[in-house]
Amino acid sequence: MRISKKIILEGRIVTFLIGVTTLNLEADSVAAEIKTLKSSPSYPDVTPKQRIIREEKRNVAGKEVLFTVRAYLPDVVIAEASCEMEDLLADFILDFKAELIGECRKILAEYQCRTDFDEDYIVYCVSNYSGDPEVFLSLHGEKIAALLKNERISLDEDEIRSTLYTGHKYAKDDMTLVDWDGAFVFEPQGDFDSNIELFEIANLQLLKLRILDNHLDERLEKSVELLKKREQKLFFRSREVRITIKEIVQIRTQTILESEAIEHNIKLIGDWYSARLYNLLSKKFHLDDWRKNVNEKIDTLKDVYTIASENFTISIGTTLEFIIIGGWFLLLIGYLALFYMEMAAK
Repeated sequence: MRISKKIILEGRIVTFLIGVTTLNLEADSVAAEIKTLKSSPSYPDVTPKQRIIREEKRNVAGKEVLFTVRAYLPDVVIAEASCEMEDLLADFILDFKAELIGECRKILAEYQCRTDFDEDYIVYCVSNYSGDPEVFLSLHGEKIAALLKNERISLDEDEIRSTLYTGHKYAKDDMTLVDWDGAFVFEPQGDFDSNIELFEIANLQLLKLRILDNHLDERLEKSVELLKKREQKLFFRSREVRITIKEIVQIRTQTILESEAIEHNIKLIGDWYSARLYNLLSKKFHLDDWRKNVNEKIDTLKDVYTIASENFTISIGTTLEFIIIGGWFLLLIGYLALFYMEMAAK
């Protein structure tokens, strides 16, 4: 590690882009084992397991970059770019990050991932140093905060302080700073992989919640359109109404299953390191707010189903009443006809 008046901070950057595909990722993949030097409870299936699909090196802006394609089965693809940097605080870093994301997006296109939904993130990995990382924050805090927020402008001092306040320490000489667009990880022994895995999992959760939220908007709109059709007379349309209610039930059931599947494999609970770091990431990504929004829309779907069912029941009851009244009216006409026929015969 070399520190001078030129503000040089050596290290590695890891940039990744997460997307969703319709391809079968089961084939040609091997399990990825993420190891860490930190001691955490050994619970099986605490987090979803990654699979490595392929690795390759590419030249980007004159630098050799290692690209690793990972997967969370069955449909999530992660394109990860890793590169050693002489100066993590260089002015061109954000431009270089944009080029790496562009390459990652090309990789996702190879796997036919959706182009309308993805999540990118950058991790600045600093190792090979001694002492408390707080020293680096006092020297380079303004630049570090700007990189964490992917900003080129000068930040306000209060914004810088609130950004650097997110520091999470475990050992004496390590520190992890997280924000919406990126993270700085100070780890003297270079133990970065387990942290990067948590960053990818948190971004995966955010991506799935965004996609589910969008699906819910589409399903609510579809449900409303289905119910609007019921504004016509229902006497000859009871079968269509039953089909409408059935579709709304299927939509709501599928939505609940998708919502539960997002959290199914995330069981990071407690005071150990990974649980606390993931909790910090959840707050930064506002995952609880996304879940609340999704649950509210699920409840709205439930209300739509309830209204549709009640209106259908009322409509069927009203239709039967009209049939009964019509029957009595026909009988009355028959009796009157017979009466007038008898009177005429006399």
